[in-house]
Amino acid sequence: MDEKHIRQKLLTELESLMGRSDRIDAHWQEAPPADWAELATHRENEEVIESLDERTRQQIVLIKQALRRMDAGEWNDCSNCGDEIRSARLEALPTTTLCVVCAEELENN
Repeated sequence: MDEKHIRQKLLTELESLMGRSDRIDAHWQEAPPADWAELATHRENEEVIESLDERTRQQIVLIKQALRRMDAGEWNDCSNCGDEIRSARLEALPTTTLCVVCAEELENN
């Protein structure tokens, strides 16, 4: 597993998400349209943007946490049991904090 390559992918994704977050923040600063029809459409779009904003912020947090775990040398340690998270899982889900066994247990409960 190439941790350096995965780190770079995470940093690239983080940069993209931060840009998206900035654009969403700018959207919230815009004045709502004065036209009633446009305002109705604007309000419908705001629900979608709220959901996108929440998901974006969650992804930013997960990536930052993964990068901190990498820096601390704990990235491949399961946060639940302490066992090593397999390389294939980390390559597929670089922000995961759980090994397969713990993730399955959590999902089944």
